[in-house]
Amino acid sequence: MSQKVLPTKINLIQFRRQLRLITVIKRLLENKREVLLLYLRTYANEYEKIYNEVNETMKKVYENYLQAVAAEGISNIEEIALSQKPSLEVNSSIKVIFGVKVPVIRLNKDSIPPKPFSDVETSPYLSESYEEMTEALNKVIELVELESTIRSLVSELRKTQRLINSIDNYILPFYRRSIKFIKQILEDRQREEFSRLKIIRRILQRRRESGAG
Repeated sequence: MSQKVLPTKINLIQFRRQLRLITVIKRLLENKREVLLLYLRTYANEYEKIYNEVNETMKKVYENYLQAVAAEGISNIEEIALSQKPSLEVNSSIKVIFGVKVPVIRLNKDSIPPKPFSDVETSPYLSESYEEMTEALNKVIELVELESTIRSLVSELRKTQRLINSIDNYILPFYRRSIKFIKQILEDRQREEFSRLKIIRRILQRRRESGAG
């Protein structure tokens, strides 16, 4: 590729400036990569923490649900379940983390059905199961948000790494080869010019000496 570069002093100056600029850009990208990795570690740790909490809560929900089924009977439990709305509502928006758009998801608490039974009339296991499930819903929404955030950060990290790799493997080598090529041609020309001037000086010197003789 260097052979296609016009070997002039102006190009040498421009290529050196561009090389310095690209080096700065690479350093900024490397800083961005480090920040993204820091965010990823933080969100990954938070995800693991909440994931374990959800698992623990859902285990309790399931255990209490089985106890409620044993106490109330599966038909009564199904009747209560069928009386509830089949879906929940969430509110979503976007926030920016270090230039990366990530989702913000919040459960609309008004969309959670109120407890459809009295604690006096039904098994306390059913009430506990309802309360624990309500708590778990908020954490599940947090997990969804964290997972989406992690995916967005990973995608941006990959793009950043690809740019760094491109700079390292293609752009910087091109400019370094081109600068080396131009310098070599200019130095060769300078040596040729110097040799030519020496020859001319000798010729002129001989002519002066011949004229003087």
